[in-house]
Amino acid sequence: MSNNLKDDNLKKISKLIKFINLTETKYATYDREELMDILDISETTFYRYLKQLNNEVEVPIKYDRKTKGYKIRQDYYMKPPQLTLSETLALVVSSNSILNNSQLPYYEETNMAITKIIASLPDNMTDLLSGFEDKIDFSLNSLVDYGECRDIFNKLRDAIQNETNVWMQYYSYNKDKISERVVSPYILNFKKGFLYLIAYCHKRNDTRMFRLDRIKKMKVTKDKFKYPDDFSLKEYLGNAWGVMRSGDDVEVKIKFTGDIARWIKDNNYHPTQEVEELEGDSVLMSFVTCSLNEVKGWVMKYGANAEVLEPQSLRDEIKEDIERMNQVYNK
Repeated sequence: MSNNLKDDNLKKISKLIKFINLTETKYATYDREELMDILDISETTFYRYLKQLNNEVEVPIKYDRKTKGYKIRQDYYMKPPQLTLSETLALVVSSNSILNNSQLPYYEETNMAITKIIASLPDNMTDLLSGFEDKIDFSLNSLVDYGECRDIFNKLRDAIQNETNVWMQYYSYNKDKISERVVSPYILNFKKGFLYLIAYCHKRNDTRMFRLDRIKKMKVTKDKFKYPDDFSLKEYLGNAWGVMRSGDDVEVKIKFTGDIARWIKDNNYHPTQEVEELEGDSVLMSFVTCSLNEVKGWVMKYGANAEVLEPQSLRDEIKEDIERMNQVYNK
C-alpha cells in the first residue's frame, strides 16, 4: 500500500471516529451542514459515512426531527469485546503507564475505559486479573504537570486531525522571552518526560519542535494546511540522542570502565550504538548523533567511569565543565 493511500485511510478513519464523537451526546447538537463543516467533507461523503457507520459498523446514528440534528440512538452501547486473559492483562498493564500519572493527557478517559472493560468481564477472569495487574508495571514518567495543559492538548489534537493552523504565544527558554507565531501542527510526541508538538513554523519557515507546557496561549485558526506526504517523525529526529537536533551527524566514542561498563554493555541507548569489549573490564561505545549537548549531559552523570574519546570538541567541553566544577567545590 502506498504512503498516500495509507494517509487517506488514516484521515478517513479519524473523521469517522470524529463523526461518532460528535453524535454520541445526549441531545442532537449538530445538523448536517455543521457536521460537514467540522469534518470538512462534502454532502456526498457525509451520506456515505453515515451509511457506513449505520450498516457496516452498526453504530445507529439517526436524525432527530425535534432538534433537527444527528445523534446516536440513546439505547445503543458498544458490545464488550471478547478478550482473552492475556489481551485484557496487556490492556490493563499498558494503561497503568498513564494511570500511574494523573498529569498525563487521556488520564480520565483511560481510567473510565479500563473501568468499563473490567466491569464487562466474567467474574472468573476478573479474579484472575486482580492477581496480576498490580504485579506488572510500566511507567511513563512525566516531568511536567500536564493537567494544566489539557485545553491546549485537546485543541491541538483536533487541529492535527482537521489539518488546521494554530496561532500561539510560545516561551523560548534559550531566549527567555515569549514570541507569537502560526504553526501547522503535525504530531504530538511524548519523550524523555515531556510532551512535544512537532509543527511547521510559518515564522521560521521550517519544521520545529515545541514543548507543550511552554505554549502560553493558543487559538485554532480557520486556515487549513495539508499534512506533507513525505513527512516522517523518525526521519525528522534523525540520529538525535533524545529530542534535540542541534547540528550535523557526528561519530561519538566513549570508554566506560568498572561496573558502569557492564551496565552499558547490557543496554541499548541509541539505534546506531555499537559496543566493543576492551581489556581491563572496560568497553568502547560508538554511535552517530546530531545531539552533542544531550550526550554531554548523559555521559557526565557517569563521572570518572566515562571518558569521551571522540569528537575532540565534546571532550574539550566536558573538560571545561569539570574545571568549572573544580573551582566551585574547591572554595
